[in-house]
Amino acid sequence: MRRRRYLAWIAVATAAPVAGCSGDGDGAATVTNQGEVYRNAFVDAIERNGHVVATLAVDTRVDLGYTPAKASEEGVGESINDVARAFFDRVNGGWAVEGLDAGVLIEASVVATWRMERAWIEAYVDGDISREELGRRVEDSVERRDRPSPSDSRIPPV
Repeated sequence: MRRRRYLAWIAVATAAPVAGCSGDGDGAATVTNQGEVYRNAFVDAIERNGHVVATLAVDTRVDLGYTPAKASEEGVGESINDVARAFFDRVNGGWAVEGLDAGVLIEASVVATWRMERAWIEAYVDGDISREELGRRVEDSVERRDRPSPSDSRIPPV
């Protein structure tokens, strides 16, 4: 199975998205701009690791398209770990979104998609699932894309 290439590398890496909370001090934000504060902190956390945010839409869910710092299978795995950690930190810090739908772009083509759910984060924080189970859920959501679909909204127009 082709998707196993990514999964083999990230099996351990995605178990660590809960390694720490960044505590960006979002508490002083007003209700009207709090969503923007979380959004900006999320982008900053992703880009701090060398990944490039190509698209970001936030409603009840976060829809993200990004390019990993390294355009290799290992780089994709590292990026999933980094972005999952950034999302975990924001949701655990109070960002009121239901989940993350991410597309990994290399040379403007979606090479993988994955997701992370608020419910998974809450289950971990409540002690209902382990760190390993949280990582496994992210890992199980990864889908490798050999050729992007023309209907994929994350593909930038030419």
